[in-house]
Amino acid sequence: MNSKISQTVYEPQEDSFLLAEQVRKYSKGRVLDMGTGSGIQGDTAKRNKNVTSVAYADINPEVKVGIRDAIITNLFNSIKGRYNTIIFNPPYLPEDRFDNEKAITTGGKIGHEIIERFLKQAKNHIEPEGIILILFSSLTGKDRIDRIITNLHYNKKELSKKSLFMEQLYVYKITNNTSIITGHRGVVEVKTIVHNGKKIKVAIKHKKNQFYNPEIESEFLKVMNRWGIGPKLIVSDKSSISMEYIEGERIIDYMHDHDKKQVLLILGKIIDQLRVMDNLNINKLELTNPYKHIIIKKSEPIQIDFERCQYTEKPKNITQFVQFLVSGKIQYIFNEKSIRLDKDKMLDIAKDYKKDYDEKYVKELIRCIK
Repeated sequence: MNSKISQTVYEPQEDSFLLAEQVRKYSKGRVLDMGTGSGIQGDTAKRNKNVTSVAYADINPEVKVGIRDAIITNLFNSIKGRYNTIIFNPPYLPEDRFDNEKAITTGGKIGHEIIERFLKQAKNHIEPEGIILILFSSLTGKDRIDRIITNLHYNKKELSKKSLFMEQLYVYKITNNTSIITGHRGVVEVKTIVHNGKKIKVAIKHKKNQFYNPEIESEFLKVMNRWGIGPKLIVSDKSSISMEYIEGERIIDYMHDHDKKQVLLILGKIIDQLRVMDNLNINKLELTNPYKHIIIKKSEPIQIDFERCQYTEKPKNITQFVQFLVSGKIQYIFNEKSIRLDKDKMLDIAKDYKKDYDEKYVKELIRCIK
C-alpha cells in the first residue's frame, strides 16, 4: 500500500492498534474493512492465514491515495454480498463544535449514531456465522452501545480495553443472536436446535408469499437426500421447512481459493450429482448461475435451494452447468489455475447428451474438464 496518506484520512493511533490486535487473532474468510482510512485493519487481516480476501471501504474518496481499489461508500450503500468478518473503527466521539476533524472523529450528536446505523445495516451483509470486530470509547457511552447491540439481537464479547487520559477504549466481537436472511420467496432463519439428542444448526425457511411452497421443496429434498444430495431435511409443514444448515464456501469462492486439483475434483463431483438428478427427471433451474446454490463443505459439494424444482422429461441440470462453465463468469479462475476448457467441444457434447442422456457423454464432459 502506498505510504502517502491524505490529511483527511484518519492515521493509525492507539485505537487503531488496539483493534488491529484482535483483527490479527479473529479475522477469517471474506473480510470487509469498513471505514478503512489508512487501511491498517484490512492489511492486518490479510496476514491471517484464515482470511481468503479483503475488501476496503470508506466514505472518503481520499482513501484512494493509499488504497487503489477501495470502495467509496456511505456505510453499506455500495456494498454487495456478505462477509465472514466485518471490521469497523468508527468515528465515535460526541459532537464538538471546536473539533476541526469532525468527519473522521465525530460519531453523531451524542456519539453513537454512526455505530447504530452501521449495526442495523450490517445485518444484511454478515454471514450467519460471521463476526463484527468494532471499537468504541467510554465517551460514546458503553451502556448505550450495549443496549443497541441487545436491541438489534446481536451477541457481544469484550475482547480488550485500554485506558487513555480521558477515556476508555473497548473492542467488541459481535455475532448474530439469530440470523434472518430474506429471499425472493422465503425468509430463512438460522438457529441451533436439539435434534435426536444432539445440538445442530438448522436453516428454517418460512413461507413469505404465494410463490413459495415449503411442502414442494420438502418432497424434492426427501428424494435428493436418498441419493446423498442436498442438506438433510429435518421437518416440514405447510408454512416452513427445517433443514441442515450448510457452512462452507460458495462454489466460485472455493474455486478461486483452491488449487487446480481440488477444483477439478469438485467439478467432477458436481457433474455426478447432476447426472443423478437428470436420471430422476428433476430439473433444478438455477445451474447457469449456481453461485448461491452450491456450497462446498469439507471438499464436498452440497446443493441448496430446491424450491424451484420441477419434474420433466427433458431435465437440463448438466447442460445448464456446462453453460456456466463455458461462460465468461469464471474464465479468469480457470486461467489462474491453468485449466483449459474446449468450449466448443463441451457445448457439442452437451447438445448430444440432450438427445438421449447417454452416460458416455457425461464421461466425455468430465474428460474435457480435466
